[in-house]
Amino acid sequence: MIKSAGFKLIVALATVTFTVSAAAEVTDSRHDGFTLNFERRLPVNPVGAFAAMTSEIDNWWIAAHTWYGDSQNMYLDAKLGGCLCEVAKQGQTEHLRVIKVEPGKLIRFSGGLGPLQGEGLHGVMDWRLQATDDPNQSILKVYYRVGGYSPNDLSEWAPAVDGVLQQQMDSLKAYLEQ
Repeated sequence: MIKSAGFKLIVALATVTFTVSAAAEVTDSRHDGFTLNFERRLPVNPVGAFAAMTSEIDNWWIAAHTWYGDSQNMYLDAKLGGCLCEVAKQGQTEHLRVIKVEPGKLIRFSGGLGPLQGEGLHGVMDWRLQATDDPNQSILKVYYRVGGYSPNDLSEWAPAVDGVLQQQMDSLKAYLEQ
């Protein structure tokens, strides 16, 4: 089987950065796609979490998971047709396109993160926020479904993609706890 450069990168990321969380779940994983679901309890209400997730992404996105090595190049234009983008001197990347926004509740993206972008794949990711009994907290639910054509077995990619997304949301939580 042909192993693309993206596949090799995702396997390397899995080896170096994969962390397991009790809330992690690869709910479906097959040769042609996978589904990830997990959640985080955040120490701010949904409105505050949404603001940090969108307008402060350059403060919590992990630099090791950027194309150009600097999280300050990241921004999220949280409007329909906006993007989770990276703009650097070396180049520009649209990581995900915004396809639905409900401020304080939901942002939905279309696209493939990282090496998934170079494959014949389509992905849909939700960052959904819900209130808790504590008005100073919220629950972030992350959902990501990826499918399409790839010469690689995508079931092998699911744990690595899950690990990277888990790290990003752990970084968001740590940022909010400061």
